[in-house]
Amino acid sequence: MDKQQIPDALYDDALAYFGDHAKADDWLHTENIALGLVSPASLCKSEAGRAEVKELLRRLKAGESN
Repeated sequence: MDKQQIPDALYDDALAYFGDHAKADDWLHTENIALGLVSPASLCKSEAGRAEVKELLRRLKAGESN
């Protein structure tokens, strides 16, 4: 999946958390245990999926482990 399917605001949140484009891109395109072993980018196809990714980023920023 390319960046076009990831909303700009969500990409910006990932970039702000990870600090650079390579790390944000890697996180967005890597399977994630907290998301049921799918990549955050793959969830961006639906509004519910985007909300789930946004919530995970919020938890990461807050330092929550689950």
